[in-house]
Amino acid sequence: MSAINMDLDKRFNFNFKKKVTIGGKTYNVVFNDAMDQALLDLQVEMQDFYDRQTKKTDEFEEMTVDQRKKYLANQYKQVVHDAEETLDEVLGVQGAGKAIYKYYDEQSYALFKTIQVLREEKEKLDGTAKEQQRQKHQARIEQYTGRKERVKANANANKKRPK
Repeated sequence: MSAINMDLDKRFNFNFKKKVTIGGKTYNVVFNDAMDQALLDLQVEMQDFYDRQTKKTDEFEEMTVDQRKKYLANQYKQVVHDAEETLDEVLGVQGAGKAIYKYYDEQSYALFKTIQVLREEKEKLDGTAKEQQRQKHQARIEQYTGRKERVKANANANKKRPK
């Protein structure tokens, strides 16, 4: 009996570690499940923030303009803080999020764009991006096919009408 040897490490060639330079510093980032969970947690927090801002509450309506301004400013500061903490976790360095925020002149867009790019890179590395593209393509095909069938059905129905 012969044994078959397989070296899956060579076959898979996984490399989920990357050097990421942002805010003038280079970080060694591991694109793993913990990173994915941190990004998902932030996404849930962002959705919660959005929900709180868009759903009218009796409490918010009873506030004065100054109270509303203060409330919204505090909520926004919390979102920025959450993004900074997420970057600390993802980049593996305490204070990294705050450093990026300061490097880019305290522009929250830089934090959110950094998080978006990291998520996109993770999706490329683990194949999620390809799967999402395949699903979008399939949805477009189904939408086109469905539209084509509806047009054909309407054309047939028009042919059957007496003139």
